Amino acid sequence: MAKKPADPRGGHVRIYWELIDSMAWRALDWSSVGLYVAMRRKLQSTNNGNLSCTLGDMRHYGMASSATLAKALRALQAVGLIGMTRQGGIAFGQKLCSLYRFTDVEVFEHPKVGVKAMKATHEWRQFTTLGQANAAIHAAHVTTKNALGLQKLKGIGSKNEAS
Repeated sequence: MAKKPADPRGGHVRIYWELIDSMAWRALDWSSVGLYVAMRRKLQSTNNGNLSCTLGDMRHYGMASSATLAKALRALQAVGLIGMTRQGGIAFGQKLCSLYRFTDVEVFEHPKVGVKAMKATHEWRQFTTLGQANAAIHAAHVTTKNALGLQKLKGIGSKNEAS
């Protein structure tokens, strides 16, 4: 039996209407939506949970700033569209990248990278109002800024201003 020819246009990214019409999706800014689509492009039949999202990878999709990437990742996690399966980074004594999963897709086990199998959790469904989703995103950004000890710079003529 002959194998069916591949679509000459390549693959596709599938995002269901239920997700797009959700309050979690509506709370996202365009950089977060773009990151979601770029990450979804990397999803294949069994690699959910083993998805990296490094700046080097995302530059091919127009994500040029590490700050924008970090902010978009926080937003996607805050509204439950993605979840982290492995924490990476130099801060954790590793030279490994963080790995992510889509919460609307089942995760298969990947023992080599320490990812365990799990069913789809659909955490994004918990938000019933846009205010709840916006508050979750805001809280994620504020918590990260406080944890990193970041401060708002004062205006022109301040002590923090470069000479």
